[in-house]
Amino acid sequence: MLTNKQSNNRVLTAFQTCKDGLVRSIMKMSVEQQDVDDILQETFIRVLDSDAKQQIKSPKGYLFVVSRNLVLKKLMQQSKEIHTELDDALEDDDENTVEKELYQKLKFERFNKVLSSLPEKHRRAILLRKLYCLSHKEIAKKMDVSVSSVEKYIAHGLKQCKQTLCAHGYEVDELKLPVHLNQSSEEQAK
Repeated sequence: MLTNKQSNNRVLTAFQTCKDGLVRSIMKMSVEQQDVDDILQETFIRVLDSDAKQQIKSPKGYLFVVSRNLVLKKLMQQSKEIHTELDDALEDDDENTVEKELYQKLKFERFNKVLSSLPEKHRRAILLRKLYCLSHKEIAKKMDVSVSSVEKYIAHGLKQCKQTLCAHGYEVDELKLPVHLNQSSEEQAK
């Protein structure tokens, strides 16, 4: 049986001869450069401890096995940390999404109530503009009124909707129609 000093020398010699190979092996496993020295040191210590308990037949091979296992352990820890962070972020995002959906649903319900309370001509002009994408001229023709009246109905109706939604605590940006809805049918055709 080897003495402790002889055993240490055997492991040290094996470590020194295969250190470059260990570094390449560790780097191939996507380990950052700053972690390589820590892994090498931990590998050397573990192999020394194991050899002191029971003589290792192939110190070089065992150095590679231990270093690989340490890298895998480190990568697993990093993976768990990333998964935990992602799970936390997704939970927060899910809560935000649910809250946003509920907020939008309540806001839409309030908008429908306000829209229903508007005079018939205002409501009809807004719906023809928003839902059917009709131009002011087309709405005027359908409603048998002037284009100016249609513009007034829409402006007054949207203003009333905005004021009521704000009064009930809903955030309301300018109540402008989406770009494609603001364009008349003739403008869209161009």
